[in-house]
Amino acid sequence: MLSRGTEDCEVCKIVRWYLMVGVPVVALLWARPDFDYFRGYMLTNIVGSGITVALIVVVGWKYYQEFWRK
Repeated sequence: MLSRGTEDCEVCKIVRWYLMVGVPVVALLWARPDFDYFRGYMLTNIVGSGITVALIVVVGWKYYQEFWRK
């Protein structure tokens, strides 16, 4: 796992991503914060719309890279 080169090993990268993403998410779930400013919004619809827009953008970008840009 420990290498002398400048590149990190794959396990180190996975652990680093887990610490950067997983630990804050678990801390938020454990703390159960009450966000009053989200009370009137349907968060599942907002997240779903965001994922749909992101999918359309990625497909459009891949289409552009594959067929238009050569």
